[in-house]
Amino acid sequence: MSDEYINEQEELEIDGFGDDAEDPDEVIVDKHDKEKIYWQPKDFSIRELNIMKTDGELILRPQYQRNFVFDKKKASRLIESILLEIPIPVIYFAEEADGKFSVIDGQQRLTSFLSFVNGKFPVGKGFTDFTLSGLDILTDMNKKTFSDLDSAIQSKIRSTTLHTIIIKKESDEDAKFEIFERLNTGSVKLNEDEIRNSVYRGPYIDLLDELANDPKFEELVRKPNYKTRMFYRGMILRFFAISGQNIGIYRPSMKKYCNKELRESRNMSKERADDYRKRFRKSVDLCFSIFGENAFRRFNPGKSEADRNGSWVASRINMALFDVQMCGFAMYDQSQLQGHYDEIREAMMDLMCNDKEFSDAIELKTSGREQMNIRFKKWLDTLDSITKGSPPSPRVFSYAVKKQLFDEDPTCKLCGNRIMAIEDAEVDHKDPYNNGGPTTLGNAQLAHRYCNRRKSDNLT
Repeated sequence: MSDEYINEQEELEIDGFGDDAEDPDEVIVDKHDKEKIYWQPKDFSIRELNIMKTDGELILRPQYQRNFVFDKKKASRLIESILLEIPIPVIYFAEEADGKFSVIDGQQRLTSFLSFVNGKFPVGKGFTDFTLSGLDILTDMNKKTFSDLDSAIQSKIRSTTLHTIIIKKESDEDAKFEIFERLNTGSVKLNEDEIRNSVYRGPYIDLLDELANDPKFEELVRKPNYKTRMFYRGMILRFFAISGQNIGIYRPSMKKYCNKELRESRNMSKERADDYRKRFRKSVDLCFSIFGENAFRRFNPGKSEADRNGSWVASRINMALFDVQMCGFAMYDQSQLQGHYDEIREAMMDLMCNDKEFSDAIELKTSGREQMNIRFKKWLDTLDSITKGSPPSPRVFSYAVKKQLFDEDPTCKLCGNRIMAIEDAEVDHKDPYNNGGPTTLGNAQLAHRYCNRRKSDNLT
């Protein structure tokens, strides 16, 4: 499974639609005995939907929905389609606890229709007049607003019936989450984070929305497309789900694990939200201070004689590293880690580059329970050793020595080539440690990680 978060969505497992409902207008999807989906088909005219929106009974763009993205030409062609009586895809609503309907899928279509009827195109800071444009068949209607049309055409638009499916409020929320994934039929399908924001709205979602805009977190992740598609919220939820529990209780899948966290705490108190906010910002601050722009990124050391230089995989977020870095720091006060930043950074580099078990646990089947336990145990044991003042290994040079050597001459003394980044450097014993060579500046030389590992392998 890829470590890139956008590709980490898991396969759906749901049996399908049943036909055993007692009410002919109601269909039940039965996945398990305790998980039921209740949905009801219903037709509304554009006139009815416009009244519902005006009266606050229809939430056209809930918080979880993306902004209106259709351009005027695309929206105009939708208007042309209903005048030509071309079928419009079904629109999906969720019935809220108070009986209101919120749009789950079809927001772009519905916004186009209602905006045209009301005369304003909903793009930009100020709405502009909605004039039709780009019509291929009803070309005489180009440049016309709704009020410019004949009353008969206006009436036809208002009376046009749109087919909808309403997900009833009685539906089981776990099953509802999965069925929304199947019901979503738009050109850009909802991802699991966008669906969560439709199913589990409340104070917890509001907190995730707030923290997704944290400037320091944005600077660490640097993925605007992730933010647009609400992956930032999913990352933060994942942090809270893992850091709030003993890692030993984790059971796959990660999606269901996060859903459980959000479902059980969706109506959290202000006091609890403050605790979550502090936990998140503390971990973000520490990741920023210790790892900087390389937080949540994988470093790959050189792999061959022809490719000695290692490199950061800067374009990708490794969610397994996100887990251990953010959640590991959540367990410590900042004062406990002060003065150890260089040690912590070097320890993470050592695990990524030199510990195959850890490396595999951040690359392969990363949502599996075993891999999760391996990477957390290794990282938490490392932090524990550092914070408790355990003396470093007598064979390990300090970061200060490495930096001094790199600043003086960033040349690998084993292959003679330049080391491109200090993260790719290790300090080697000129006279091997196993032969009694001391760990002193006079016996230190700089080398590529690859070259130093190769030398060690040749000596063993």
